[in-house]
Amino acid sequence: MSRFFGPPTQHGVVVPSLEAALKYWTEVVGAGPFFMIGQPPHTSFHIGDTPADEPKMRIALGNWGDIQIELIEPQGDGPATWHQFLRQRGGGLHHTSVWTADYDAMIGAARQRGLAVEVAGALSNGVRYTYFRSPAPCDPLIEVSELLPDVAAAYAFIREAAINWDGADPIRQFG
Repeated sequence: MSRFFGPPTQHGVVVPSLEAALKYWTEVVGAGPFFMIGQPPHTSFHIGDTPADEPKMRIALGNWGDIQIELIEPQGDGPATWHQFLRQRGGGLHHTSVWTADYDAMIGAARQRGLAVEVAGALSNGVRYTYFRSPAPCDPLIEVSELLPDVAAAYAFIREAAINWDGADPIRQFG
């Protein structure tokens, strides 16, 4: 548990191939099942403080115990953090998330601690998120994501699907 952010809730892994990553996580690690989310629609997106085009990506969510695993396959050659990470590192652990119902307070506290914004956005479902840079280039980013009731219910559904999962139907469509 973090004194500042609370418990981690998600690890975001940037991958060059969503299909290969899903095979690894379900067949080798035994995590899942995973739910295909597709392209998350944004209402706004910023790189630092500068407005930018919506990032293009495919996403799948599943649980490994209490930690949600977000597999992110950037699409195209965009300037967003996920695309840069894939180009520079070839993939891997990109960020660790914390979810909060008091988003504005947690963002304010992170800024007071001197953390710099990498990217921030708002999704069409109302969720706001901000990724903060680590001062060390090898550390994952910290994502603060707003936890709205509908989203909390969806995440609980994904977590519940992982409890006693027998390996059947490892990749599912969400919604």
